[in-house]
Amino acid sequence: MTLLHRVNVNELPRNHLKAETGDAGREVNRIQTVSREKEERHHIRHEHTGEGNRDERVLRVPMTERPGTGTLEEAWNLAPRGTEASTLVPVPDAECARVRVHGCGDQHSRRDSLEAAVQADPGLQLRAERLIRGLNDEPHGARPLYIWNQDSPGIGPALDDVSMDDLSLRFQTVKKVQPRFASDHARLQTHVLHLVNKQLAEGGGASSATGTPLSTIRVIKLWYLLPGILHSFDGRIARKKRYNSLKRGDISSVLPWLIEYTKAASARSRGPAREDTPDDKFKRAARACRHSGGVKDAARALLADQPSPGNDETWARLKAKFPHEDPVQVEQAIAEAIAASRTEEEEGSAPRWRPETEFDPQVLLQVINSRSSNSGAGNDGQRFSHLKSIVNTKIGREEFSNAMSSLWRRLINDPNAFPPEFWTLWKQSSLIALGEKCRPVCIGMTWRRLIAAGTVREWKPKLEEIFREADQFGVAVAGGVEQVAMDAQLVHQTGHWVVQTDCSNAFNTGKRTAIMAQAAKSVPDLVGYIARCYDEIPAKAIYTMDSGERRTIECKSGVQQGDGMGPPLFCFILVPIVLKLRAKYDHLGVCLKAYMDDISLHFKNITAENIQVIPDLVDELEAVGIIVNRGKSSALPPPGHDVTPAERRLLGDAGLPIAEEGITVVGVPIGTDAYVEDIAMKVITEGGADKLARMLVRMPDKQVAHLVTSQSLTQRSGYIERGINHKLVKGACKRLDNMVMWVLEATMGLRDTEVEEEFFQDDCQPDRFKLKPYQQAQARLSTGAGGLGLPAAVMRRFSASLGNLVGTLPAVIAALRGPLGESVRVRIPGTVLVERMGDAIKELNQEHAISVEILKGILPPSWVEWALEPTGETGRRQPTVAELAAHDGESTTPRKAQHKLGKAINKIQLEKFMESLEHLPQEAVPPTRDNPYGGQEARNMAYARTRSSQGQGGHAFLRAAPTDRAREIPSNEFVYATRRALGVEEFLAERCPRCHRGREGEIITTVHARTCRRDGAQVNMHEPLKYALSRALNGLRVKHDVESGAPFTGERNLSMDIVIRPGALTNASSPGYRNKGILLDVTHADPQAQVHLRNGSATSDGIAAQASEARKRQHYARPGHVSFDERSFKLTTLAVESFGRLGEEGYEFIDELATHAVGGRDGGTMALKGVFKERLLQIVSVATQVAISRRVQRYKLALRGRQDAENRRTRSTSDQSTPMIWGWSVDAS
Repeated sequence: MTLLHRVNVNELPRNHLKAETGDAGREVNRIQTVSREKEERHHIRHEHTGEGNRDERVLRVPMTERPGTGTLEEAWNLAPRGTEASTLVPVPDAECARVRVHGCGDQHSRRDSLEAAVQADPGLQLRAERLIRGLNDEPHGARPLYIWNQDSPGIGPALDDVSMDDLSLRFQTVKKVQPRFASDHARLQTHVLHLVNKQLAEGGGASSATGTPLSTIRVIKLWYLLPGILHSFDGRIARKKRYNSLKRGDISSVLPWLIEYTKAASARSRGPAREDTPDDKFKRAARACRHSGGVKDAARALLADQPSPGNDETWARLKAKFPHEDPVQVEQAIAEAIAASRTEEEEGSAPRWRPETEFDPQVLLQVINSRSSNSGAGNDGQRFSHLKSIVNTKIGREEFSNAMSSLWRRLINDPNAFPPEFWTLWKQSSLIALGEKCRPVCIGMTWRRLIAAGTVREWKPKLEEIFREADQFGVAVAGGVEQVAMDAQLVHQTGHWVVQTDCSNAFNTGKRTAIMAQAAKSVPDLVGYIARCYDEIPAKAIYTMDSGERRTIECKSGVQQGDGMGPPLFCFILVPIVLKLRAKYDHLGVCLKAYMDDISLHFKNITAENIQVIPDLVDELEAVGIIVNRGKSSALPPPGHDVTPAERRLLGDAGLPIAEEGITVVGVPIGTDAYVEDIAMKVITEGGADKLARMLVRMPDKQVAHLVTSQSLTQRSGYIERGINHKLVKGACKRLDNMVMWVLEATMGLRDTEVEEEFFQDDCQPDRFKLKPYQQAQARLSTGAGGLGLPAAVMRRFSASLGNLVGTLPAVIAALRGPLGESVRVRIPGTVLVERMGDAIKELNQEHAISVEILKGILPPSWVEWALEPTGETGRRQPTVAELAAHDGESTTPRKAQHKLGKAINKIQLEKFMESLEHLPQEAVPPTRDNPYGGQEARNMAYARTRSSQGQGGHAFLRAAPTDRAREIPSNEFVYATRRALGVEEFLAERCPRCHRGREGEIITTVHARTCRRDGAQVNMHEPLKYALSRALNGLRVKHDVESGAPFTGERNLSMDIVIRPGALTNASSPGYRNKGILLDVTHADPQAQVHLRNGSATSDGIAAQASEARKRQHYARPGHVSFDERSFKLTTLAVESFGRLGEEGYEFIDELATHAVGGRDGGTMALKGVFKERLLQIVSVATQVAISRRVQRYKLALRGRQDAENRRTRSTSDQSTPMIWGWSVDAS
């Protein structure tokens, strides 16, 4: 038998084959990368037979194992001298793995001697057979990325030493995968996932004590422990060493260290929980913001509840929140649900619904990318940030996503293929308690959350059909919360009763028997997976006490916290209840609406017959384990209705108190105007906005503070803006806007936080603001329009309210049914909601100058025509129900309509802001030493500043999150940049010691500090920008040289800032960039410099950048004096103005660079071009603003040095010389 086999190594990924144990990996790598000439010199190819591709590289793998060690390196040394025990292993085909045995019939002395050595060594024979068998067993064409598996000598025994109890530990892991490990991380995760899928598909092998094959248990342990092995906080083993050990297939040393470290950390007493200081919260917020998408998490960190103390009292309160359900009944319900789901479909009935495209890998990729990188990890330590790192690589988007899809398919279609040990790990979670109420929060496995979210996404059409039929708007129904709130508003305003119920701890107490029964009817094809998640194997929530003791709560009732399918499963409980009660009471004028556990009942009127729905609902909910808290439930009578004694008695018998003023339905207040306004104000004052504002002004990191302000604080009223009409929410929006402006002034250093209490006690009145009205208006514009991105809630309320009405009102009208629905339908035109909708449209048109054409392009034309009709003697005409149903309007969602209307409003706001600049004085009013920020800029300076900030690239630094060093702005520099963006200039001196400006009484401000011609402005700005671009090019792997003179002729001693080599931008769209080298000249221009003001920078866009581009062309390529070969190189000037605008050439270069980065010409993902382009613009903007700020700081320090020198000279009586400032002596002056 011949054991010499051939491998086409070109089909293998780099570093494919690794040794299983020991240090032999280096030897295998050396063998794998042997050159073609060496292979031919050893006569491995059989050229005379024609076998072997010319492009094929052959891998020689030693096959001997030494007893006791099994390392390949030692086996190589044991081979007989003069012969080399090696084998050549083929890569399996895409369809099947097969081994070709060489048998050409000719005499090959080298092969014969090798065969003899193999036959003489039993260990070598076993090794060869094992390797060949492993290749043949590869499923579904999935190629193994490494040669080892869960049964390899360096893997299997180490996993056997880890018990299931050890896997209940919480493995702490780092959030971010370093870029240098991203590729290896993706390959290792993909390889292990392939092993899991392969083992589950094949099964077999020796059984463990539980009956599960040992190989299956090993591969599950390896999959579970992999995040901890790679990302543990343990610093005793370097991260690089962990990766290398795992790539070699040897975790015999790494794994015991991980278990020891995790056990010690788990058992360590943390002591009583201490209250976080503001500094602790600031640090957590800054860390959160440094991860992608972490701004909202940063806001949560600033507002986070304190963890409850880990003592016996907290433990007792937690246990009370997790009641038990009869396990026998649960098992019986599961068995019945499985049996019902397996019954054959009735003849002639419609086939079961399944997603059109099942188990689509793209769905999982969308889920991963939609999750925050700061999401918590389960006990295994796997995080969404780890998965994001994987899917950002090519192998992650292809092989890893397909492997995830295979695992997903098997979980749903064949859940019984997974052993009990898998489900134990799949269902366990870590438990924490928050706040005084000990609110329990379970963090489940990231894998479980991912699979559940993907399943809900694919089954959304079916779930929407089920829940819409049952008036359950909590899951899968777009705009469900808005529909529930508006429905209750219309029922109340049309003269009917609204009852709001309150359920206690419903998610933890709902019975699983009810879940399984409804799941079998609604989604029978998911019953198998749901059953395994809720069967006799309990879901363990592990809580860590302050003493370090770990205690476990078994979740035996309700939906499991941390389960992504928990919300739809809970909603299944209510489906039969709502349908049953609707059939019984619909004809009596009763309607039920639910948003998860928030159940509202609408009554046409209160009678002895229909009030029985309340006790029936309470009994039905109690039968499925949900308790209604009647003390917190309440009934709201119609507006202006005097409750009769009979109604009061009936409601009292039902245990419902009467809410005279109003109630809150899904967070939206309904009732009298005073009640609604009061609740709206409480949303701002008590809902976190006040607290967040007070925290932000004290935050040391000003860049993070601004991001949280613009993306979180300004949005705190968004929910009530959509749910409450624009008039009643106006006061709350004004308070929020004033708080935002106060935070801005405090972070800019224009006001002291000592006046904080006075400001808030005066209801945040705006009379103390130091920014001018036009500066406040600019701050509220978007960054693209030259503002700071702090939108005014007072203006946004129009687009939010009307946008919600456009998307929600027609749907609510269409869903009305029964006697109650008909009564509501005919009265809707006379409601306050409709009247104020007309007021909002009219106000936008007449007071805010939104044209009729624009309004009709966004809102239904019938609404606009009705709202703008002339008012008659009796007031405005009431619209018809057909007009309100918006049959002539486009079908849209509330958010799309809000976005369109918001853009139209912002455009008008921009026009008004530009008009306000006309009222500025012709001459500037300089600040004084006593009031250093109290100046007033001149009109032409304001125009030049705003035109530059509104250009392409303007104010991009305000959108930059500090996720990398290139986009991180130190706090002092950020403060200077925001002041400069709004035209707030600081008093510095009465004259400039460099250019002697100011001798005639002209005050020196920070404007002169950045434009002084004698202070090396170009040099100070040029260098930082040049090297920032060089680092960006290095990140994109674009070959270039810095300060190179190679492209120029020798006549003139020229050099170029950055020279991109010809062909480096191979994927650019323009031939000039694609085929030629790029001579990139970086320059800076300030539109407020006098030379540019004289040229018209205040009246035309981009004048300063255009002048810089023309100057560079004149210098390097004026006609007849071109200093480089234009056939090989293209001259491009990247001119950046002080307020962000890029010149045309610079913007074109950024666009081409972004196209190249995504591989545009070679079928790259052009959807990502905008991401790369925005990131490049942010890098340029950040570098520019930091350089300008530091230049101003250097100028101020030099002034201070000069003043100190003058003071010393005045006090000194000697002839001692004074320091040199800017190259000249104070004495000499």
